[in-house]
Amino acid sequence: MQAGVNVKAIIDAAPSIGGYWVHASKVARLGVPILTSYTVKAAYPNKMTGALERAVIWKVDDKWQPIPGTEKVFNVDVMCIAVGLTPLAEILWQAGCKMKYVPELGGHVPVRNENMETTVSGIYVAGDVAGVEEASSAMMEGRLAGLSAAKSLGYDDGTYEEKKAEALKELENMRSGPVGEKIRKGLAQLAS
Repeated sequence: MQAGVNVKAIIDAAPSIGGYWVHASKVARLGVPILTSYTVKAAYPNKMTGALERAVIWKVDDKWQPIPGTEKVFNVDVMCIAVGLTPLAEILWQAGCKMKYVPELGGHVPVRNENMETTVSGIYVAGDVAGVEEASSAMMEGRLAGLSAAKSLGYDDGTYEEKKAEALKELENMRSGPVGEKIRKGLAQLAS
């Protein structure tokens, strides 16, 4: 939408929005419907050009089975399909970092301490490689990892502890409440 694309709808087979509410709210405010419990039934090309011309969706029941008669047709020329995010952690495996499968964080993530340092000394992580989360959390993790890496190299102007505490508090705030419950559950598995 920011690039000028006319988005017709967001379709999700799940019965409720699985992403972050902040993003869903923004999309809804911009007038794009989010249709849950729907999936794509068919996509039709233009007979002359072969390019996508139309998509048909239909509702699914609680067993993910399509419900005939619930079809909706959209005249579209592009369809984006997403199946979720997973941490891209291959390089961490190669570096010998201890990894743990944590579904709440998106898959295999590196075991790390509160400074974002992995089990391999000097390797710090942040963002999706540390666990799929909100972008603002990734930026704050990056700040914490950067501060910690700098300190480990001897760069501390005397404000490290204060800045670290601020970053940790900000992450705690971002992960509070019911929205952050899944992330907190996943992080707790790394601590054990």
